[in-house]
Amino acid sequence: MTFGVHHEWGKLREVVIGISPAEDFVIFHEESQRWLLPEAAKVSRAHKSRRLIDVDREWARRIEQQVDALADLVAREGVTVHRPQRLEGEERTFLAPDGEGAQLFPRDGMIVVGDNVIDGSLRLKCRQRERYGLRPIIQRMVQQRGAQWSSVPLGSPGCVDGPFLEGGDTLLNGREVYVGISGCASDLAGVDWLQALLGDRYRVLAVAMKSNVLHLDCAMALIKPGLLVYCPEKLIDGLPMSLRDWDKVEVSVDEANRLATNGLILEEGRIIIDADNLRVTDELRKRAIEVIPLPFDAPIAAGGGLRSAHHPLVRESVLA
Repeated sequence: MTFGVHHEWGKLREVVIGISPAEDFVIFHEESQRWLLPEAAKVSRAHKSRRLIDVDREWARRIEQQVDALADLVAREGVTVHRPQRLEGEERTFLAPDGEGAQLFPRDGMIVVGDNVIDGSLRLKCRQRERYGLRPIIQRMVQQRGAQWSSVPLGSPGCVDGPFLEGGDTLLNGREVYVGISGCASDLAGVDWLQALLGDRYRVLAVAMKSNVLHLDCAMALIKPGLLVYCPEKLIDGLPMSLRDWDKVEVSVDEANRLATNGLILEEGRIIIDADNLRVTDELRKRAIEVIPLPFDAPIAAGGGLRSAHHPLVRESVLA
């Protein structure tokens, strides 16, 4: 396979892993951020538009160090690692006057399904310009690997009317693609757009979540065929029908809030998980999964875990 991803598992060959230079991260707050836990919401409101390094230097440095450590670990596994382009000038301030955020979580601004690479439509205004840091990578995939490039139309300026479609909501299971819907990120217009793009060969299924859940990967992870991790309390109608007979590791709301469902799968049976999620690590090891623990608490405190911090470009798996 020269480009493409069909499943959440499969041997990872090429990946985008985010960047977060400590001096670049600017704290942001928008009213739609109802997924924030009380302490994070307090920090977000109190320090909006300030550089994180000026508020908490150690936290800013640890985010940078931990995401770089992830990139180093994945590269040592033989995976080709790409990093987003650092935003500068007008690209940094477009739709984000203070240069809010960083290129830390490439999962959301792009979506790879099969040989399609898609510019996502993000609900947070200040994150919509992240696509520009990913674009050089996407253009190389198109020119050199034959990727099919599409862009979801941007939603309304008030971030009320979509379509919205984010990679954190999008989980791949071959011909079935699951998209989380909570009102925080992706919406039904985004689901319809993706179904129209992929055509009748795929089923794009909306998964209803509680209204304070940011993304589907904050509530569910597909580890390998027949095994998943999920938080029942974060889903409204339960799992999609085709997943209900799978072996399940259930996590509590507290564990899900610490992003216990948010890992990086190196290949079927091997996964990187935040070192603080000890119980989930034990449960997966009981099921013969090789778990590589990696400290990732600093990016998690900023809103995203190990899945959020990467996006696969090439995975070896067979589409039935």
